[in-house]
Amino acid sequence: MSHKTNRQIFALPALLGVSTVAGLGVGLIGDGMWDAGAGCLLALPLIVTGRYWVRVPAAKQRRTEAPRLASIAR
Repeated sequence: MSHKTNRQIFALPALLGVSTVAGLGVGLIGDGMWDAGAGCLLALPLIVTGRYWVRVPAAKQRRTEAPRLASIAR
């Protein structure tokens, strides 16, 4: 088990929060292409959530791999 720093743990949630706030702000301020940009910014958290929702957990991947036998040197 590896130790993660607070920066590593909260980097992606902070990025998604900033993306959401920026998307909402851009959607309120601009029209036309600004709305398309706002839609892309607001879709980013949904895309990331979907990716993590359908991926196979690392623990499950390890169980499906062939068991490794340790070689004993004598």
